[in-house]
Order: sequence, then C-alpha cells, then structure tokens
Amino acid sequence: MKKLYKDIIKFTKQSVETPSQNGIDSEKKIANLVSKKLSSFGFSPKIIRNKKHPSVFCRINKNPKGKTIWLEACLDTVVAGEKTKWQHPPLKAAIKRRKMYGRGTADSKAGIAIFCYLAKELCQTSEFKGNLILGFDANEQSGEFTGIRDILRQKPKADVCILGYPGTEEITIGGRGWLRLEITARGKAAHTGARFNVGNNAIHQMIDIINALKNMDLGGKKEPFFKYGSSLNISLVKGGIAINMVPDECEAKIDIRFLPSQSKKSIMKKIQEELKKLKKKNRNINYRIDILQSENAFLTDPQNKFIKLLQKNAEKELKKKIPLASSGAGSVGNVISKLGIPIVNGFGCDFGNAHALNEWIDITTIPKVFKIYRNTIIEYCST
Repeated sequence: MKKLYKDIIKFTKQSVETPSQNGIDSEKKIANLVSKKLSSFGFSPKIIRNKKHPSVFCRINKNPKGKTIWLEACLDTVVAGEKTKWQHPPLKAAIKRRKMYGRGTADSKAGIAIFCYLAKELCQTSEFKGNLILGFDANEQSGEFTGIRDILRQKPKADVCILGYPGTEEITIGGRGWLRLEITARGKAAHTGARFNVGNNAIHQMIDIINALKNMDLGGKKEPFFKYGSSLNISLVKGGIAINMVPDECEAKIDIRFLPSQSKKSIMKKIQEELKKLKKKNRNINYRIDILQSENAFLTDPQNKFIKLLQKNAEKELKKKIPLASSGAGSVGNVISKLGIPIVNGFGCDFGNAHALNEWIDITTIPKVFKIYRNTIIEYCST
C-alpha cells in the first residue's frame, strides 16, 4: 500500500505542476493528463470537448445490478497571484515535511488523484460490488460551472456523488445557494456647480437602494445545518466619471447567499417589493435589476445510509468526532443536487490556505482518507 500512496502523491504533484488557473490557462493539459492516467488503468475516459474548458468523464460498469458511486472533482484552480509572495513556487508542488505546497493542492488536485487511484483500487478488488462514474469538471472556479453542466449532458445516474473538496474536521453535506445581482441606477448628468438642481444623481439613488436592501429581512436567517445563516453583501459599486459632474449612472453588484428554505423567486419578490416602496417615497429613483448567476441551496439527508457509514468509518479511522455540516460557499453540488442524488459536499485531506497564498495539503492524511472512502464505498455497495 505504501507504493499506492506514493503514486497518489506523485500524481498530485504532476497535476499541480500542470497549470489550470481559471482565467489564465485552458484545462486542456490537465484534462489530457487525467485522461491518460485513467486509460493507463484500463478505463475508457472521454474528454468532453469544449474549446476553452474541456472536462473528463468516465463510466466504469462492473455490476449492472449494483449501486453506482460518482466521484467528482474540479480541474481548474484559482489564480496563483503574485508568485514572489509565495513561500514556495505555487506551480512547483514543493513538499516540506508533511505538507505539499502549491496552487490547487487542496482545491482540488489531491482530490483528483485520490479519486483516480480509488477507482483503480476498487475495480481490482472482488469486494467491490458496485459501479463508478468519474467526472472531472472544468471552469468551476469562475462560478459559471460550464464543466459540470457538460458532464450532466452525459446523463450520469448514481446512488451517491462525492465531491473532491478537502478537510477531515467535518463532513459537509450541503451548501448555501447564491443569487448574484447587478442593479443599475440611472439619473441625469449635470454640472455639480449648477445654481439649480437640474441633475439626478445616480450615486445618491444607489445609496438609498443599498440602504433599503441592507435593511431587508433576509441576511441572518438560520436553520439546522446552516447555523451561520444567510447573507447579503454589496460587493462592488461603480459610478461617476468626473468630480465636477453629477453622475448619470451607478452600478452595484450584490452577492446573496441563501438557505434551502429560501429560493431565488422568494428573494427577488422581497427585493422588488422593497424597491417599489422606496420608489414611492422618492420618484427620482430609476433602476434596473439583472440576475447574473443563481443556484439553489441543497442539503443531503443526514440520515442517508452512505453519509452515516462515511461518518462512522471516518470517526473510527481518525479517532475523533466528525460532525456533519454545510458549506457557506457554493459548489458543483448545487448543480448536481437538481438530479436528486445524495451528495458528500466535502471530506478529504487536511489542508490550509485554499484560495490564498501558500495553499497546502497534509500528505500524511492521504492514506487515511483513501482508506475511509475505500471501506465506506465497498460496505455501501455490498448491501
């Protein structure tokens, strides 16, 4: 088994050293690397062609009457940023003591490597009575999720889907939904030194709009597994072109994170009602709302058999309590959940600094995570 774990670490290193920074690199090289690895194991992967963002998909049918486990991880990473600020070169996968440093080690190239070798191990043992789907999706980090949508066109059907996000402190089984809006306020330009009030200041309008949204009964809503609640953030405001001109346009981008009991429709209804009230008070208010992105929240049943087995095996192997939790951030799980498939949103190697400088994983936790998933999948598929 020691060779197996060395191979996983080696492939993780190769993956990190194959750049796939969203917005900079195409996923073509990493998709080819993963596809070749799966082919070397005797599988038949296919690259789902997208000019900019190719993904990898592979079905492994071992038992027509058995259960199917879907293993899914993203191919792309966030950008490394200023490389000189890193303790180790971000695209060199330096290993120092227990840690491998590099962009994408945690999110999610260790997950890719573990899943590839897990599939090989499962298919080589007679203990495994199920089937597998492997999906490695492109363009995840942008939030556009074109890769997972391409994979969904392959019509995958599974009893459980496991995502390759890291961390042994908890098993995440859900995630908040999100609604991203752009609000544009339109006014009338004028000279700021005009003797009479001949303009209509779009930034002043936006201030009133923002205050109305901040006072809405939306952020802070809580429910089981989402104790941190929902949130509304004004994340970007842009307007005006000169200090001596009344601005005639102002844009604000808003990021709303919401819970399973909420929906895009209910939130938009609240926003529209609140802004209609504002417009009645101030007839100068003139705005337009555009929806940029939206996905509903999801929560896997905490009593799901696979979840309970995973939790039991994780606690046994790691010798600590592993709580079930949800993620504050979105994931491809939000998209996959539309299929009604139970989702393990995250459980993997210990890590640090994901999406930040000096991202790392603890490579000594790879054997334990691998063993937990192997035993859980075999046990689940044998019943």
